[in-house]
Amino acid sequence: MKNEIKPTFSPLQVSRRTAETEFSLTLSPRTGAFDSLDIPNRLLSHFVDHFSRGSGIVASTAQADWPGSWQFDHVLCEDMGQLLGAGVAAIARERTDAVGIIGRASCSGVMDDASASVEIGLESRPRCTWCVEPGLEIDGFVDSWYASDGTQAGQCFGTNLRQFLDGFALGSGATLMVSVRAGTNLHHVYEVIFRALGDAVGVALGTSVRLPGDGSGLAGPPRYETKVIKTK
Repeated sequence: MKNEIKPTFSPLQVSRRTAETEFSLTLSPRTGAFDSLDIPNRLLSHFVDHFSRGSGIVASTAQADWPGSWQFDHVLCEDMGQLLGAGVAAIARERTDAVGIIGRASCSGVMDDASASVEIGLESRPRCTWCVEPGLEIDGFVDSWYASDGTQAGQCFGTNLRQFLDGFALGSGATLMVSVRAGTNLHHVYEVIFRALGDAVGVALGTSVRLPGDGSGLAGPPRYETKVIKTK
């Protein structure tokens, strides 16, 4: 039997322009496989993909001014958060009028050494509060990414990823409480945070979906193969 996924909201385009940035996102309901978000910060793109998986809201670039919007990663992360948040607010309004929404949720996750949770309330009370266990440092280097020739193409820091969450709260009008309980590898920490944010948004709006083959992460289960090497 063919698996039919009914769209949970109407596709929309949301745009934002300042003296520093100009770009637009298209937000669509998740009904199948989707491409990674095409932005210069590949790590943020990876994390937004996790958000899309959990929330059922797929983000794709509709228009962008690169490299003008890429002069400062801080600006890109914060503005992307505000832009995606504004789209979530529009989806919330549509679904509130159509079917009603829960409007609040709390989701958590773990990945290796990292444990975090995100609580959200969509009541036009924008605020992002961070509760980080004493002794944990989440503002430093997170990870880098590489060009096709193997050279390093960029890197991202936690302080800018935090600005994405702050911007998301402002754009969506949401109250966010981000709690980080454990973690030494910041890639794991922020991946868990973005997963939890996506899950929480999906529950709050009623937009989350699961498709055949879905699991906890994007990569799926590993498959190992061994074979005997014959020698003469």
